[in-house]
Amino acid sequence: MNNLQHCDSAGSDAKVVALNKQVSCANCSLDNICLPRGLSQSEIANISQVIRARKTLQRGDFIYREGDNFRGILAIKSGSAKLVANDNHGNEHILNILLPGELLGFDGLSGSKHGCAAIALETMSFCILPADSMEELFQNVPSLTRELFRHTGEKMIEDKNQLVLSKRPAEERLAYFLISLSERLKRRGFSSSEFKLSLTRQEVGNHLGLALETVSRMLKKFQDDDLISVQNRFIAIKNPTALRKLLQSTD
Repeated sequence: MNNLQHCDSAGSDAKVVALNKQVSCANCSLDNICLPRGLSQSEIANISQVIRARKTLQRGDFIYREGDNFRGILAIKSGSAKLVANDNHGNEHILNILLPGELLGFDGLSGSKHGCAAIALETMSFCILPADSMEELFQNVPSLTRELFRHTGEKMIEDKNQLVLSKRPAEERLAYFLISLSERLKRRGFSSSEFKLSLTRQEVGNHLGLALETVSRMLKKFQDDDLISVQNRFIAIKNPTALRKLLQSTD
């Protein structure tokens, strides 16, 4: 089974990166889904000159906090993270879950300060495209702007699907979550049928707008229906076709 707590890309040498150490996008096996996607080798070389790696974080460590100054666009290299916002009562709301190759930090572009927080869900590392280098890169690598727009467009579609699902019954929300996670893992070279959740059931419920008891009940129902098997945080999808059928009414 794949363990999302060690979620580096298949075949990559998972090294702990030192603070500010230069990295090469050309040698990263996430290049087909991360920042370099769709760029030429010379354009990737230009990006590699300014992209920096950051030290490895542990579960619960903040990548950035709400109100922090915008430092740049970040790309997850290994592990996973959650984007969270707090309401007026101090309650945490999980806005999104991010996997290797996915970008974050866009919430800091408009006002130069982050509007939400990003927190490591497990041991993770990331690369950063520094804010003070972005304008020069956009001039030297025009295709980079297109790729960033493509990334944000994909996230908007994902957010739309999540919003639509928030009005649907609990079993459809959970089915969508599992299918979506399965497909995203597959694109990264991991098993789409067996994986370990980096989220607790409480966090899954927070993300989907469901009570902890509802998440546990739905997981048991899916298991009783032989759609999945569950062992603590390990999930095995046994019947993806039947799981997808639960979503047909939302399409």
